[in-house]
Amino acid sequence: MENGQDVLMEKARRMMDMGRHEEALLLYDRILETAPSNIKAWEYKGDIYYELGRHEEAIECYDRILSMDNRNLIALYKKGYTLRKIRRFSEAIAAFDQALEIDPDYSYALNDKGYSLNELSRYEEAIACFNRSLAGNPRNIRVLTAKGIALRESGRTEDSIRCFDRALEFNAINAFVYYQKSIALHMLGRNNEAEACIKMINFPWK
Repeated sequence: MENGQDVLMEKARRMMDMGRHEEALLLYDRILETAPSNIKAWEYKGDIYYELGRHEEAIECYDRILSMDNRNLIALYKKGYTLRKIRRFSEAIAAFDQALEIDPDYSYALNDKGYSLNELSRYEEAIACFNRSLAGNPRNIRVLTAKGIALRESGRTEDSIRCFDRALEFNAINAFVYYQKSIALHMLGRNNEAEACIKMINFPWK
């Protein structure tokens, strides 16, 4: 990259960091006019569109990267993440699968694939993703909770409670986990325990 491009990239990045998104977009457009194959400029431009809620334009930027480098792991993940954000879950899973073909241990893609599968009620596939992820990072509270939800929704309610309890070992005042656990307890008719979870949400200091 030429020195002038370096200066513009640095300036655009500073604008991004300051939240001056429109100014940063103008700078990235200037860069891409003369260097249309600048992958980082396309990536950061996509990131700005994502932050602005302009998700389709963000996806177009990530697709532009993939047209130049179809094995770009970051672009595949960010495309999938954006698709998940706008609830296009099947397309998101396809993007995550492409990323996982390149790096089977890429935990971000593995986790987000699992979250997307949960949204589609494909719980057994989601649990398989979460198990793989937890083998590498057994303390991930979000993944433990998502696995608990999948277990509960697939009828394995006792197992789901054990999963929520495991998550609470790492964060004893996590309101979202207590809420999900309370649903499972209600399903089993353990209403007093469920109410105790709700109290932990409302009055965690007691």
